[in-house]
Amino acid sequence: MLRYGISLCLLFLSLQLIAQPLNRSTPDAMLKAAKQAQEEGNPYAAVEFYEKTYQETKDPALNPLIARLYFELRDYQRAERLLSRIVLRDRRNMYPELKFLYGLTLKYNGKYADAEEIFNQVISDNLDSALVARSKLEIAGCALGRKAKQPETLKVINVGKKINSPQTEASPWYSNGELYFASMAASEVIVLDGKEGDWYTKIYMTKPPTQPSVEYPEAKALNTRINREGWHQGNVSISPDGKTMYFTRQQMQGNYISTSKIYYALKGEDGWGAANEVAGVNGDYIAKHPCEGELYGEKVLFFAADMPGGRGGFDLYYAPKKRDGVFGLPVNLGPVINTPGDEVSPFYQDGKLYFSSNGHPSLGGLDVFVSEWDGSRWSPPQPLPAGINTSLDDLHYMRLPDGYSGYLVSNRPGINNLKSKTCCDDIYFWEMERIKVDLLATTFRLRKKDEKTNPPLEGCTVQVIDMTENSPLNVDAKTNPAGNDFSFTLLPDRSYLVIADRDGFLPDTVRFNTIGIKKSTKIEKKLTLRTKQPPKPRIVRRDEPIRLNNIYYDFDKADILPDAEKDLQFLVDLMNKYPDMKIELSSHTDAQGSDEYNERLSQRRAESAKNWMVARGIAPERIVAVGYGERFILNHCKNNVKCTDEEHRFNRRTEFKIIAGPTSITIEEEVKEEGQ
Repeated sequence: MLRYGISLCLLFLSLQLIAQPLNRSTPDAMLKAAKQAQEEGNPYAAVEFYEKTYQETKDPALNPLIARLYFELRDYQRAERLLSRIVLRDRRNMYPELKFLYGLTLKYNGKYADAEEIFNQVISDNLDSALVARSKLEIAGCALGRKAKQPETLKVINVGKKINSPQTEASPWYSNGELYFASMAASEVIVLDGKEGDWYTKIYMTKPPTQPSVEYPEAKALNTRINREGWHQGNVSISPDGKTMYFTRQQMQGNYISTSKIYYALKGEDGWGAANEVAGVNGDYIAKHPCEGELYGEKVLFFAADMPGGRGGFDLYYAPKKRDGVFGLPVNLGPVINTPGDEVSPFYQDGKLYFSSNGHPSLGGLDVFVSEWDGSRWSPPQPLPAGINTSLDDLHYMRLPDGYSGYLVSNRPGINNLKSKTCCDDIYFWEMERIKVDLLATTFRLRKKDEKTNPPLEGCTVQVIDMTENSPLNVDAKTNPAGNDFSFTLLPDRSYLVIADRDGFLPDTVRFNTIGIKKSTKIEKKLTLRTKQPPKPRIVRRDEPIRLNNIYYDFDKADILPDAEKDLQFLVDLMNKYPDMKIELSSHTDAQGSDEYNERLSQRRAESAKNWMVARGIAPERIVAVGYGERFILNHCKNNVKCTDEEHRFNRRTEFKIIAGPTSITIEEEVKEEGQ
């Protein structure tokens, strides 16, 4: 199967071949040479001959041919100028396809509103149902393009002239400190005049600098174990364990792909071993862009192919891995992923498949999309943000293990172009700023009556707990003997509890979240501790409810919070002191929600507190857990009364009372310092 070479420029490499130089020839001879170059897949030579012929003859019939070639060569500025003259003068709608190409050209040049107008004309003309369907898709893409804005936290950097030649570079892949990619490493259009030459694409390797701003070192081609003479090597990827390299070997006829098969090589002590064709994946079709991943708990090979029975040009497939180099039958990823367009360059990481497509609504031509695997199906693909995607072609997206940086390939205007600003693909490094939330916690002593402010309190310990999940997670704890400031680095989209403690003082807590934070920021929290006074004995009699002051709950939850554990431990110690004592452990909710729901919620909370105590050795029959719901509200926050969460939280409490055993006991209550 043959595939025209401009798709190679998009998907694999750019083989731009020019025949013998122009000389003084008749228009008929130049026209014949142009047609021959076009038939042989030599677009640069063809457009040069056609333009030379037009200069001699001024034949307007040549303009559509030249315009198509400029479009295929991705010289969109020249294509736009020429197509606009043709389309705007086409009163009889002789060129419906060129009108559609004109809309695409405007879109690729970032002129989304103008492009939408042309696509709407194609729809109104209704001369070609396929063009109408594609125009609707492109209008959806233009709508995305008009709204797209690159995140401030995203940086995309061309990796430089030592890696990117004027020709196309492709398939960057980072593994264990090494960057692999495919390149012809040519600085000019390659002329084939029947002579042999080393004009084949090879796989190269370099070691990227640790800082993106530092220049990349020169890359070296891999040895002949990988780069076989007389073949084009490309589409390189490395397995997650770094032990297997996958790549393709291709043969060309002119500027067409005639053969493309997937190979693999294993890494040994002396580097990459001999390459062998993988079994089970290749066939009488173009197979490319291999990438190892995981599905259904087993390793698979994702790849792109135009095999019969697919949904469009190139579809994405997976094949289960049986052993090194041997795979099961390919399986199409299905209509959620694949479209009548092209889906290419898959990359898999942590249950997510990244790939490029021009069959889903896109900002440009090929955009990068992501779909998540839930164990049985793929989620609808979502485009990555502007900056990763542009109005042009963006593909070969891959992520480093940290998930915050990686590489991609794009024909956005680069630094070292061959024939036009958008003709050829370069490799780019992308990096998302690691959003940091810096917490500065400061500790103070509650002022006395004769003090105007709360003085700093040194020698405290401050603990930060992540409360996002059901089980609280200790983030960090710090003690500052000589100061009252504590610094912590937190994450966005989390909920946190901060506890400050010091001997001789009652602890203070503060709760907050970092949800919705989109850029690095600093949060300051003050914690004020009260001086602890000697406890005052108190007689507690049977059936007298005693409030456990620190046992509160988050809204709609029954989890035991870390600051509640001290009170529950106090209750455990009390029951160990009075082994014949039996208690009712009651829980109360706020007035939010229905009465019936709050009854159930409070029962879960009481059971949660009981389970905490049972887990620490208290016999379950000594505790009766009762949920009272919202029957006993302690403040004004009853039904239909607007209150803050802190006011509502005051009612989300736990109490205990003696129901059997001693008729009275002595407990020690905390006493506030005078003036506090």
